[in-house]
Amino acid sequence: MVLFEDSAALVGIVIAALGTFVSTRWNVPEFDGIASILIGMVLATVATLLARESKSLLIGEAANSGLRDSIVRVASADGCTVKANGVLTVQLAPDQILAALSVEFADDLRAPQIEELVIDIERRVQATHPELVSLFVKPQTNRTFDAAIRRRFGDRVDSDPDE
Repeated sequence: MVLFEDSAALVGIVIAALGTFVSTRWNVPEFDGIASILIGMVLATVATLLARESKSLLIGEAANSGLRDSIVRVASADGCTVKANGVLTVQLAPDQILAALSVEFADDLRAPQIEELVIDIERRVQATHPELVSLFVKPQTNRTFDAAIRRRFGDRVDSDPDE
């Protein structure tokens, strides 16, 4: 975003220089006014784009679906995991993502075994996706996960809960 702002500032300077040059060179003051209007349009466009991007970062937007699918695939690769139910993500910055992964484990596993599996899942996912600053693994059934998604996002059958 900073590069975008700086580029817009440079465009504004060029427009101002051209407007001033043309208006003084050919003694047509209207070009100075036209340049001012063009600079205002550039600033309005940049402000709109920056506001839209800042809003999505402040509110929190989901990471891309490819990353979410990859996290679920990596978590499901373990033989003791019954199913990775899904993952909710929040994009904190361009290269910082927070993820909450719902995983259903086999019923015969004991707490120490589940703890080791969670550590292993976290290690494998972090190795695959270093942009994850935190990964939370929540053991729960698929039914519980689906109910939580419905409570949070409503009955959006064909849509992605993160979008």
